[in-house]
Amino acid sequence: MRPDPDQLQQWALRDRVPAAEIGVRLGLSRAAVYGWLRRYSIVTGGPFLSQERLLALWRAGMLTSRIATETGLAPDGVRERLVTAAVLVPDRSYFVVGSPEDPLPEHLLRDWVVREGFTAAQVAALTGTTARQVRYRLARYRLSSGRPGPAPRLRRQLTRDTLVKLYQDEGLSCPQIAREAGVSAEAVRELLVDYGIKRRPSGSRARPPLDPAALDDYRLGTVTLEQLALRLGYVTPAGNPAVRRLRAALKESDPPRSTIAVAHSSRRQVTATIPRQVPHRYQETLDRAKAACARSAELISAVQLTLAGLFVPDRAED
Repeated sequence: MRPDPDQLQQWALRDRVPAAEIGVRLGLSRAAVYGWLRRYSIVTGGPFLSQERLLALWRAGMLTSRIATETGLAPDGVRERLVTAAVLVPDRSYFVVGSPEDPLPEHLLRDWVVREGFTAAQVAALTGTTARQVRYRLARYRLSSGRPGPAPRLRRQLTRDTLVKLYQDEGLSCPQIAREAGVSAEAVRELLVDYGIKRRPSGSRARPPLDPAALDDYRLGTVTLEQLALRLGYVTPAGNPAVRRLRAALKESDPPRSTIAVAHSSRRQVTATIPRQVPHRYQETLDRAKAACARSAELISAVQLTLAGLFVPDRAED
């Protein structure tokens, strides 16, 4: 049963009652209260339009779009309030699944979806229902395994040769193939099994090479792990840095570690692992720069001592 729009407006706009309290009063959840407020276009600071005034505007011959423009409400909100007032017919109707009044019987879905290859959206447009209602009944009658489109249509679209070319030759993943074909990734995986195509292990996509220069920058702390992932090409299909894949690659390519024994006391010894130092590719330049800095410091000290000797007063003359 639909809640009264006037009562909701009174509580939400004038009395400032929280949605949780409104739900307690109406016997609804807080999410349901937010849903009805959104459907009735009741927002904080919005206009208060009573049902009596709304019906008066409707009976005066104004369309919902014109009423929405005059009152400042959303057209969908005006339409929902008129449906609540029993003036308009709701866009969606609900039927008991399997009842004589149900416009989506099992035999009709079997003929249209399984044999003819209609989509859920096409069946919904032909029967005046929604695609969600069609998919629910397909799952209820076990006429669909959850993939968008029947199996024969999917097989015509993704033949074995096409799937071998996309999956094995080009190295595309199941989600990438699914996006190109307009189906679900699970449907592509099922086709791989049906066609007898050997699947790759999870996470076994070709990894980009690890650039030594980029790894040196990461070890020196000039770039973060996310920046290193983007620089090396470790990205997800959405373009985000694939930090987990890069961390696994770094772990596999980690240089061997040497174990040395460090004695903490005469009775006890512990084993510590020290990573092998990787020389920087500009180490010779850095060494020359350090030597030049040390030589400059020596020259400056010598000059300072010389200047100090020149300006020392002659004690013999005093």
